[in-house]
Amino acid sequence: MEFLKSLWKGWLEPILVAILLAFILRSFAFGLYHVPSGSAEPTLLIGDRLWGNKMAYYFSDVKRGDLVIFDNPDFPYASEGTFKYYWQRYVGFPVPLLGLSGGPDNVVKRVIAVPGDTIEGRVEDGKPVIYLNGNKLDEPYLNPFPLIKLRKTIGFFNTDIFPLLGFLQKATLRDNYYSYDSNFTYENQPFYKFCADELVLDPITQKPVFRYPATPTAKPNPFGIEDAAMFGSVDTFGPMQVPDNMYWCMGDSRKNSGDSRYWGFLDKKLIHGRASFIIWSLDSQEMIWFFDLIKHPIDFWTKHIRWTRSFNMLNKYNGWNHKETEPMSKKSLQTTNAN
Repeated sequence: MEFLKSLWKGWLEPILVAILLAFILRSFAFGLYHVPSGSAEPTLLIGDRLWGNKMAYYFSDVKRGDLVIFDNPDFPYASEGTFKYYWQRYVGFPVPLLGLSGGPDNVVKRVIAVPGDTIEGRVEDGKPVIYLNGNKLDEPYLNPFPLIKLRKTIGFFNTDIFPLLGFLQKATLRDNYYSYDSNFTYENQPFYKFCADELVLDPITQKPVFRYPATPTAKPNPFGIEDAAMFGSVDTFGPMQVPDNMYWCMGDSRKNSGDSRYWGFLDKKLIHGRASFIIWSLDSQEMIWFFDLIKHPIDFWTKHIRWTRSFNMLNKYNGWNHKETEPMSKKSLQTTNAN
């Protein structure tokens, strides 16, 4: 019995130290993140697993062009000060049996403007453009591919079979848009593989539904009609100056990105760190990657894992000339607003 106690104590201490060390490292040094949406395509794809550097901004400021990871600014937290609030904010994963919901999704966007910058969005010659401190930006990182509308399914079983195992529930995801290269067949797309059954067809023409790059995006409207000429465009805003400790962030796939055009400036306190590189990538929207392996035990290794994206560095965009993006003076800003 004494031997078992000594053995247990011998193992317990290093296990607890390892757990504590892992918690500290994950909380303050780095994070592992799963990309859940296509708002940053083709820079980031759904299913990319990222290494996030949480120490990046301990000793330096967030810079223009950085790909930052942050909490969803629109997340509806429980009442502040409650146990549920702290669970959502610092733990994050859901425990339905205890009535604990998950925390906000992690979001990745590119920083376009930093505190003191003046940001403005215009539509010129039918194309959205960004002006930073009075200069039109050249944005070569923007997604040049059209987006095709698909309806995908995840999970295994109906809920009435395993009512307590919600993560195994078979569900149809809401319709979403994915980058599409017309030079390849559906099954051999360079970004996402899909079949004809997943296409969402226009009810009138019975043809696939597309969104095209470099076109204005309509403001949200109660009719769900994507007509910027009728409802106005989210791409038209400002000029406005970025406040202290705030940032203007946008997705590289502007036709499929909920970003500062919708929720305004990003508060610095929501930022986790900077996206450094892609660890590995899986063409799947399953919540747990192992589910995809069970469904496709052979194709998982040959078609679903995107081997060529493993360990790809995510360098920030360095193409902006520093002098051309100097913050405007208050006097210049007032003159611009007057015009």
